[in-house]
Amino acid sequence: MRLRLGAANLVLLSIYFVPAWGRDAARALISPYNGLDDRVHATAAIVFRRLFDVGFNSLALSSHILAGIKLVIVAGFVAYAIEFARALATGRDVDRQTQEVVLILAVVGIVIWALPAFALADGELMRLYATQMLLVAGAVVVVTVDRHIESLPQRSRVNTVDVELPIGALALESPPPPTAEALACIPETRLRGA
Repeated sequence: MRLRLGAANLVLLSIYFVPAWGRDAARALISPYNGLDDRVHATAAIVFRRLFDVGFNSLALSSHILAGIKLVIVAGFVAYAIEFARALATGRDVDRQTQEVVLILAVVGIVIWALPAFALADGELMRLYATQMLLVAGAVVVVTVDRHIESLPQRSRVNTVDVELPIGALALESPPPPTAEALACIPETRLRGA
């Protein structure tokens, strides 16, 4: 197994989000105020109460549902961290479906909590959620690029021969056959016609 950058980046994201979002979700679920004492959580609950057109009495229910969603996202991050550790210990690749589900959950979580935070127009909260948005967007980009590189066909490697040539010898005359094969694999030399 090769340790892929996307897998390692997502486990680092898990290390950040599990304590941050786990604490927020637990605090909202066990709070005597149903999590409505937190500005961002209360704003998200009000937005979703209005979005689904439930009564004012259901504000506590929407708050609990949002906290439960955040807790499910945290559980997904924990599951991915366990999957990453198992893959690392057994020498296999990380399960792609687990990776995809965690990325989707992270994007959904950011959308749910960042938009109400931006609606509050509080500079501190906007910086916090903008940072979290960049973390998740960066993980999506890294995993996507990692998957693209993984899907590229493997090139057959030219047998390399250790040939010691003086500096500039390749520029003066045609290179020896093993060096010419190696140079043919470099895209820039094909463009120059070397």
